Amino acid sequence: MAKDPSKTEKATPRRREKAKEEGQVAKSQDIPISATLMVISLILLFYIPFAFHRSLEYYRFTFSNAGNLIPSLNHEFVVYSLKTLGILVLPIFMFLLVTGIVSNVAQFGFIFTLKPLAPKLDKINPVSGLKRLVSLKTLFELVRNLLKLSVATIIALFILKVLFSDVLRLAYVPVYQEGYYMIKYTMILLLAFTLLSIPIAIIDFIYRKFDFEENIKMSKDEIKEERKLYEGNPQIKAAIKKKQRELSMLRMMAEVGKADVVITNPEHFAVALKYEKGKMEAPKVVAKGQDNIAQKIKEIARENDVPIVEDPPLARSLYKSCEIGDYIPENLYMAIAKILAKIYKKKGIR
Repeated sequence: MAKDPSKTEKATPRRREKAKEEGQVAKSQDIPISATLMVISLILLFYIPFAFHRSLEYYRFTFSNAGNLIPSLNHEFVVYSLKTLGILVLPIFMFLLVTGIVSNVAQFGFIFTLKPLAPKLDKINPVSGLKRLVSLKTLFELVRNLLKLSVATIIALFILKVLFSDVLRLAYVPVYQEGYYMIKYTMILLLAFTLLSIPIAIIDFIYRKFDFEENIKMSKDEIKEERKLYEGNPQIKAAIKKKQRELSMLRMMAEVGKADVVITNPEHFAVALKYEKGKMEAPKVVAKGQDNIAQKIKEIARENDVPIVEDPPLARSLYKSCEIGDYIPENLYMAIAKILAKIYKKKGIR
């Protein structure tokens, strides 16, 4: 459960990422144990016949020549022994290694962090250590482990009781049959523990997930602080946006004085256009505005002797279809070309 009653909100993605970086994840130790038992069961089912025949070949090779028992005199025997040992042991080792990695990564993904290894004062504080020893969580872990041990013991005793009559027969059977029965009984016990471990692992993982979610819960104040930290204070953000709009407006107004013409709807719209022959593929919108901004554009145009042409339909079309920096659409080429031609003629520009 969450330690602080005020922490009632689900953890944010950033809080989860931080917890993961610190090695705090929903991890069940029973999942790798159950997976390992299942893999060992499968290995024994399919690997024992191979291992038996390989071991039989090794013993035959070993005892077929008395010199094989003197390793210092027989380099071939030493190499053969190491090779056989590798063939018998390495596959099992690799399977178990991969199982351990996959069963952990499947729970919480791949993590590489050294933060859990960093020394912490509360870990070496005897008072904190004593509190951890007598905590409810520690008591729960103790009871849970005792229950698992009790259930496993009861199942083992039950299976041994069922197999007891067969065990007594081992005194009267040949040695090779004793080996067969021992493997058989071991497999039965192993399969029983494997089947038992699956529901235990599932229940434990569900509990670990629930406990993890409770422990990383956040208070409403923490969520607000995190939002301010990563997204910025709303007031500061608003001030920055306002400043950006002001700077953008100043840059736009500065372009009005360089424009070739301003097309207006007398009261509501104003669009400033610029065209440089040979450098631009078409006239470009360098400024536009509505209402008060439109009036300001016209005012700056007059101050800089930029021609102002009143054409309400054209002004509305340009305002709606173009953004600042856009070239005018093809369907307006002819109308703008006529206006620019008149202006250039008055200025004596060809």
